Amino acid sequence: MTNGGTRAGMAATPEIRAFRFPAWMWIAYAGILLAFAAVIGSSYWIEAGRVGLQIPLWHIVVNELTSIVIVFAVTPLVFAWTSRLDPRRIGWPRVLLGHAAGLAAFGMAHIGGMTLLRLALYPLLGGSYDLGDDPLVTGLIYEGRKDALAYAAMAIGAWLLAAALRRPATIVEQPAQTGTPSPQSGPRRLEIRDGARRVWLDPAEILWVEAAGNYVELHLAGRSWLQRQTLSMLEEQLAGLGFVRIHRSRLVNRHRVRGMTSNDSGDFTVTLDDGRQIAGGRRWRDALRAPEM
Repeated sequence: MTNGGTRAGMAATPEIRAFRFPAWMWIAYAGILLAFAAVIGSSYWIEAGRVGLQIPLWHIVVNELTSIVIVFAVTPLVFAWTSRLDPRRIGWPRVLLGHAAGLAAFGMAHIGGMTLLRLALYPLLGGSYDLGDDPLVTGLIYEGRKDALAYAAMAIGAWLLAAALRRPATIVEQPAQTGTPSPQSGPRRLEIRDGARRVWLDPAEILWVEAAGNYVELHLAGRSWLQRQTLSMLEEQLAGLGFVRIHRSRLVNRHRVRGMTSNDSGDFTVTLDDGRQIAGGRRWRDALRAPEM
């Protein structure tokens, strides 16, 4: 484990949960966007024909595709921003303000991005893109309504999907009780209650644990697991397995630590073996440096 200084003024910050989804889910998401574009575009084309407007089909295709291309490209940024807006960390007022800022940024990126794409593509297809004669405010309101729904769907969908995919890395059958583990050795399997079901985690797979209200949140590689328990009780339960307190609300598995950097205030940041960083307080620095018993 190495020690070093951070740049002046750089404070350690708590780890931010990232939304990580498998490739098949992104492919399905792209398919859903294409389906929406097909429905909206075909509906617009049919309605235009009913009132006698002759609109080239390629206009509609370009308009809808440029819209969903920008939405798809910006979605990871929306997910990254949403992951930072956890009410358990920053409270609901800051979450709502954060989402208001995120919606504004998403709307500007979507409207600006698809407009630039259309201005570039229309001449290549023998046409010219008309920005229209409507006042700017009217256009922003028209597009903003749809962008607000899209942003809300992405933000809510990210949390729901992350929760649905959050599973323990190791689930085993209840181990045979051959004896009571000593406090020094710690449990070989950590019991987690999921409603009426009980599962067991391998403590070695836990990277760090933090208090979350009346719960503790156990962070594994790419997953997390909530357990109704105090941090102090879990600290005792994990005694002898290499878990040390680095903050009043945070334990870390010292076997998964790959580095530690300090700042001018004496606080520090721990780098884990998966590249994520979590903050520690100067009060607990010596606990991490001390040799394991």
